[in-house]
Amino acid sequence: MESKEPYTATTVPPGLASRLQDLMNTFWVYEILANLLSLVMLAAIFGVLHHYDSSDVDLWSHSWALSSLVGLLATISQTTLAVPLASCISQLKWTWYEESQKLTDLDKFEQSSRGPFGSVKLLFSRPFKFLGAFGAILTILTLAFHTLIQNAISTRSGMLEIDGFYGDPIYGASYPQGNNYTTMYNKYSTSETLGDQGPTLDMVADITYGMYYTMMYNDTQTQLSIANCLYGNCTWSHIQTLGVCSNCADITSKIYSDDYNGIYTLYGNTVVMDQKAGLVTSLADTFYPDSSVLPGVGPLIAHVTTMARADTSVYPTGIDCALYWCVVDASNVTMTNWDIADAVYTNWTDSSNSAHTTYGQETDIQLTPPTCYDKDAQPISDTTECTKTISSRSQIALQNFFTGDKTGFTGTATQNLTTGGWNIGSEVMQLIYTIASGSDDLATSMGIIMNNIGLLMTSNIRQTQPQDGFSKSLGEVRIWTTLYHIRWGYMVLPTLLVVASILLLIATITKSWGHEKWKSSVLPLLFHPLADEVRPGVAPHKMSELKAVAENRKVRLHRGHLGSQFV
Repeated sequence: MESKEPYTATTVPPGLASRLQDLMNTFWVYEILANLLSLVMLAAIFGVLHHYDSSDVDLWSHSWALSSLVGLLATISQTTLAVPLASCISQLKWTWYEESQKLTDLDKFEQSSRGPFGSVKLLFSRPFKFLGAFGAILTILTLAFHTLIQNAISTRSGMLEIDGFYGDPIYGASYPQGNNYTTMYNKYSTSETLGDQGPTLDMVADITYGMYYTMMYNDTQTQLSIANCLYGNCTWSHIQTLGVCSNCADITSKIYSDDYNGIYTLYGNTVVMDQKAGLVTSLADTFYPDSSVLPGVGPLIAHVTTMARADTSVYPTGIDCALYWCVVDASNVTMTNWDIADAVYTNWTDSSNSAHTTYGQETDIQLTPPTCYDKDAQPISDTTECTKTISSRSQIALQNFFTGDKTGFTGTATQNLTTGGWNIGSEVMQLIYTIASGSDDLATSMGIIMNNIGLLMTSNIRQTQPQDGFSKSLGEVRIWTTLYHIRWGYMVLPTLLVVASILLLIATITKSWGHEKWKSSVLPLLFHPLADEVRPGVAPHKMSELKAVAENRKVRLHRGHLGSQFV
């Protein structure tokens, strides 16, 4: 028998290229670079998707579609991901034979390194190969890598802000601010002398509409927007304006039943109702309400005290209300389809004694809010630029209207004990009686009426021209368009696959430390074949026969002085 000598290095040293290749193979340079490239491509995909998420589809002006660009990046990432997976599974087949294992496992590892079909076979082989099975699972899941990333790109209809329209007088968004209410009155008989002035007819119309707004819930009429928003979809950060606020309280507990005289009274004899025939008794004046009942009332327009009931058989409800001047700050205002769909309202007023008003006062009313915003909704330090002014004549005009027995909240409604009908002093008394007849909570209903009056008066003041100071607030214009919609959930599995492949590479490098890095090469099988005692006498040629023999052979990779062999 021919004697065999151990392998020794040739006298000709390997070239630089061979040494460099051996170094890169030993230290897994190819696999690490492939993993890094896959990770970089995935990061690029995330960057592209994040950049175009919720952006207008029409803004993509390149010859390639967005999905094509992402598909290219996904293909590179998936292809480079396969490199470390194949190398790891191939290397694990050599470490698997540190102990005696079936010879057929060698074939299963080899097939698994080539694709998903072989990975399925390795996954279900026994005994279970933990690291190898982990690599097989990752190889199988890579089938969905490209599809999932492509499926993350979708579209939806949505709003898009158009920066180019900001401040444009035609296409831009603007909302009028009311800073003064100084010339809005009718002179009547006393002319410029304080006396019988009344509000302008447009304000009368808005007050009346506010009174009866609750009567039109089943109607199609709604408050028209006064904003300039050509496309009907706009937003404003802050809109600050002079406004009218209201406050109401239930004071039924303060009603005194004077059975001896057959009357109900409120605040002494200020408001009196007949017990047998009274339905509504209301008094509007310009005296400040009790601060313990209605706290925080600012410069007063009108104070309304009312007793009302649905019929003469029930006890009346007492309500105290006040209308007063305030500064309204609407923030985060959103208009959708020409309707104010969302806004946060904050009201401020000066309730100090120095700000209290009296009927017929000669001086104008001024309110300076603690925070002032310019037309771009930016706060400014000089709050006097936001001072709101109400002239004495405009003030007395409103007070005359609200306290009048024909136009305001002063009057009565009584039942006709003979006919069973009722006697109504004015349309406003009819309104209060109608509300009392149909409401389970009259105090709340009266509060709604007063609030609606304040809203419509504020809307009217916004439209009063000219205005001093900042006459309008500028906002952002939004339009309906088709937007890219990134479904980030589809990116979870591709991300996990890349991360898991890095972990598999680290685990494989650690496990194969000290072993030869043969990986997927077939040369080791040629140079380090089966030991003679393992080989059958005559090796079969058919694949089925080879598998049958290998299934009954358990081998391990043993390194001896003549090289490594499966023994």
